[in-house]
Amino acid sequence: MDIQLKRIKEKLAQSKILDGEFAVFGADSHGYEIGDCATIEAVQAFEQKNNIKLPEAYVAFVTQIGNGNPDEEAYMGSAAGPYYGIYPLGDGIEDLLAGDAKRYLSYPCLLHPDMTEETWQALTSGMYEEDLSDEAYEAIVGPLFGGLLPLGTQGCAITTCLVLNGPYWGRIVYLNDDYKPVFAYETHFLDWYERWLDEIISGELVAEHAGWFGYKRGGTAAFLWSAFQNSTEEKEQVEYLEGLISKKDIQEEIIQALIETIPQATTAVRQQLISILAKVDYSKSLSFLEEEVKENLLFVLQQIHWYGSNEADWIPLLEVYKNQIEEEETYRFFTYIAQKATTDFAHLLLPGLLSPLSAIRSQAVYSLGKATDKQQYATAFMTALKDEEDQVVLYALQALGGVEDDRLIQAYQTVYHKYKDSDEDNYIMINLNHRLKEKNLTVEDLKIK
Repeated sequence: MDIQLKRIKEKLAQSKILDGEFAVFGADSHGYEIGDCATIEAVQAFEQKNNIKLPEAYVAFVTQIGNGNPDEEAYMGSAAGPYYGIYPLGDGIEDLLAGDAKRYLSYPCLLHPDMTEETWQALTSGMYEEDLSDEAYEAIVGPLFGGLLPLGTQGCAITTCLVLNGPYWGRIVYLNDDYKPVFAYETHFLDWYERWLDEIISGELVAEHAGWFGYKRGGTAAFLWSAFQNSTEEKEQVEYLEGLISKKDIQEEIIQALIETIPQATTAVRQQLISILAKVDYSKSLSFLEEEVKENLLFVLQQIHWYGSNEADWIPLLEVYKNQIEEEETYRFFTYIAQKATTDFAHLLLPGLLSPLSAIRSQAVYSLGKATDKQQYATAFMTALKDEEDQVVLYALQALGGVEDDRLIQAYQTVYHKYKDSDEDNYIMINLNHRLKEKNLTVEDLKIK
């Protein structure tokens, strides 16, 4: 551990120099600064008071690297670390629960890496009941978040925590009330912290569009590819590939080996491999994407949207599927590709206006409103104004901006009479007023017509 602590000190100093402009998320708060070390006596006192045993890797950090931040600008006095930094020992415990939060530190940790979304929803469903008292809320959340020490915040109500007991003692877990917990892959605090420094030094966390740190497996591209090849479990293989796709640079020999692996891979692994190939060399992925269309149209459209070029080459595919899509997310990406593929994309979207799914009708109207020749689709927009779904009506009103047609006043009257008693913040009435203003009219004019 002494050798690792020495490496961390050196890498922390190096990171501060390399990221002098604080490009890494949260660095402008902690500034790569760290305060004086905590004493072992302070650590022991905290443990005894709360009836816990802190993981030794974390203890080594606060007693031999540093604790907190002397800079007054640092968020909650957080020391250099992932996101907004690492809280001083014992601070931030109220991040998870107001009131007497410390008493839950010694509770058994209920969380585990393989927790399903269904299990998480079942555990948290009671948190969102109306008129829930503070006591009732604490009775649910206290045990649920028991055995966790908050280490810092990622913003967006996401808290980085340290597991204090059980089989995952010493692991890092990310908590967000809206999603199930995500465990970092490192086995202890120092490995997690050093990985953060390594990804700063490698440039991965400094690069534009850098992903959120710690949510995927770490390591070099070579390590991740080797680990993938040596793994026999599909779930683990996918995890290594998810880590690989986030790498800034992937060697040519890995790309070639990846291409050779695609044909015999399982569906989940194959699609991860194709995604990596599409990202690093889109042209080499085309034949695989074409083969994948019938298996998963959404997947193919996503790869084209995220990594593609020459979208016009996919117009024949769009023509085939313009009447067939019955899933909201697939249709959304369909509209993205259509708009990139041709300026004459409206004919590809018109069938969506007739979909039984309101989400598809909404997306079709919204996208059609971006057409440069939308004037000729005035009839379609006016039909959408009669839709039973408010979102469709709203997008139709927005799309009609700048459109001229003698029938519009009557169409707007219909909208007015349907929504006139809505609350003041109703977006439909707000947008109706925008359309009327373009014609030098007000809702008062509609009342007398």
